[in-house]
Amino acid sequence: MRVLLFFCIFFLTNFTGFYAKELEESGFIRVKKTPTIREAEDLENLERAFRESKSYFERLPVEWKTKLYKNSYDRKEFLTALEKLRNILKQKDSEKRRIEFQKSFFLLETSDPNKGKITGYYEVIIEGRERAEGDFVHPILQTPSDLVVKKQNAERVVGKIIDGKFSPYESRTQMEDPSFWKSKTKPIVYVKIVDLHLAQLEGSAVVQIPNRNPFRITYSSDNGHRYISPAESLNGVCQSLIPSDLRECIVDHPQEVKAAILKNPRYVFFQKESSAPRGSGGIELIPKRSVAMDPNIPLGIPALISFESSVVNEENRLVFVHDRGSKITGHGRLDYFLGTGKKAEEQSGRIQTAGRIFLILPKK
Repeated sequence: MRVLLFFCIFFLTNFTGFYAKELEESGFIRVKKTPTIREAEDLENLERAFRESKSYFERLPVEWKTKLYKNSYDRKEFLTALEKLRNILKQKDSEKRRIEFQKSFFLLETSDPNKGKITGYYEVIIEGRERAEGDFVHPILQTPSDLVVKKQNAERVVGKIIDGKFSPYESRTQMEDPSFWKSKTKPIVYVKIVDLHLAQLEGSAVVQIPNRNPFRITYSSDNGHRYISPAESLNGVCQSLIPSDLRECIVDHPQEVKAAILKNPRYVFFQKESSAPRGSGGIELIPKRSVAMDPNIPLGIPALISFESSVVNEENRLVFVHDRGSKITGHGRLDYFLGTGKKAEEQSGRIQTAGRIFLILPKK
């Protein structure tokens, strides 16, 4: 049983990678000059991020290997590299830090001048009810029992089996009908439509129910349909098209906002999470240290990011690849985890910018 459980954890941990389109080598640029790596201000979060990456690699099978830009790496190499980087950062002298870093590591930039960008995401806090009532009529659903995921032409395809044939899974419009899902899944909680949208967009949430302890929900699966942003229908209706601002827009334009959300066919299913927000592979997400990147970029590895925005600026910030996202694909694409709550919510929607992303890889 333990062997079976371990296999399931490994399969789920690496599942996304099985269906990822390979990154073209032309988007990788080996960096010759080593930038200055500053001493960390939030040492506690940095230590937690190191531990999460280390724990992730330790959970992988001993024979695990991956390939990235002409080099093959195994589990032990990444574990050794993490410990070496951690020790280098303890060096107080910046020049010695740079020299020691250059001896052991090289930087690989991932870049796409046209499609590459850095965005922010967060863990939303939402209100819920145990039963449908008032505006709280939209269920947060667990994964349906008939949902099937398979590989088709190197792509991840979601559907179900009908009369022995594989068919696409139902869209959001069909999922709105309780008669469809009641025999296949159960609601975790009922929420308002904008909060359902935000939770499905961000992939996790803290749910608050009156007279009950708050709990977390995290991404479990989805119906495989393409995401369509409500912003495509609300331009000129809402003053702001930032996702979290839909809470204000729906007060003045309830029908328009609801219709725009329902036009998005993609539907995300959730599971309850007892502790911290989790990314891919069960990795705990650390505010301003965890990022989501393309499935071809190995989970757990460190990177440096630099960007400017109206709310957050970073220069050679040390982060770790701890998550994936349905829209986070391709070179130069990164989603920066900002934490939980109102401040993170306000900042995340306002980070939509070009930037630079340097993967930190051990020299061979």
